[in-house]
Amino acid sequence: MALFHFTVTQTKRSKGQSAIASAAYRSGEKLYSEYYGEYSDYTRKGGVIC
Repeated sequence: MALFHFTVTQTKRSKGQSAIASAAYRSGEKLYSEYYGEYSDYTRKGGVIC
């Protein structure tokens, strides 16, 4: 029997949060935000499996 867990969080620009930065953090990659004109680099973050 498999047990699944699903969590939903909201990213709000009004609170200064960036969807690109959140995606880069979760994936452990370097992503560019055209809206802010900056890179979010989390390539050195450990513990990302896939």
